[in-house]
Amino acid sequence: MRDENWDDLRIVLNIARTDSFAGAARRLGVNESTVARRLRQAENRLGAQLFHRNSGKLVPTDAGQLLARHAEAIELQAQSAHSKISGLDQRAAGTVRVTAVPLMTNRILAPALGSLLAAHPDLRVDLIADPRDFSLSKREADIALRLARPKSDMRALSRRVANLDYGLYAAAGTDANTLPYIDYDDDMPDLPQSRWIAAETAGTAKTAAVRVNDAETLLNCIAAGIGRSFLPVIVGNRCDGLVRIPSGSQPLSREIWLMVHPDLRDLIRISVTIDWITATLSVPAQAARNQT
Repeated sequence: MRDENWDDLRIVLNIARTDSFAGAARRLGVNESTVARRLRQAENRLGAQLFHRNSGKLVPTDAGQLLARHAEAIELQAQSAHSKISGLDQRAAGTVRVTAVPLMTNRILAPALGSLLAAHPDLRVDLIADPRDFSLSKREADIALRLARPKSDMRALSRRVANLDYGLYAAAGTDANTLPYIDYDDDMPDLPQSRWIAAETAGTAKTAAVRVNDAETLLNCIAAGIGRSFLPVIVGNRCDGLVRIPSGSQPLSREIWLMVHPDLRDLIRISVTIDWITATLSVPAQAARNQT
């Protein structure tokens, strides 16, 4: 880019990451008109359109994608140089954005976060509890946990870090064997626990009058005595008021996959966070409070 400057590159990079002038403006601490004006200036200097609108979003053109990748590479080089000069490469410092489904974030990661922050006082962790697949390539998150082998965000590195074992739970004090099964709604028919419930209740009316689309909601319904259903053992065994009951079938388990942007994996703050996540998910069997 002729007469290239970092301010213009930052504008392009942050529009690409947020799909909007407003999102880029918030990240950069300027107003939307400034973002729009700087983009026009960059496009005029290049003689090329960098973004086009699609369904209300600003989508990068081929030229825009190329320039955004170039800007991201410069950003990462600058971060690396700053770390080496300041000595931060010897300790974990800065912000790491970790995203996972709400149940995992709220019930597994958040309770264990104190040990990570105590060991690394210069580290800041943003926990993003959301069922959506946040984009690592757009830097919506630095580390993502998924409950299936990732099929998108192909620029990210991914590896299986644990298995999430499930058990059948009911509220304490209820006649668990007579309770109906609480299932997920029709948008989630391929979940292993939904397939188990479908097979178990085929041709019967043994499902509850409520269905859910979120595991946190499911947990609350179980605790309220509405029915019985499957929860991750690492969660269910820690919840007061719940008891694990025999399921009479082979154990259910789902893979946990960790994703990270390839340009970030060697940063100390990222590597220590990944190590902490892996250790947190590797809870020994004797830690389970309730057993089948």
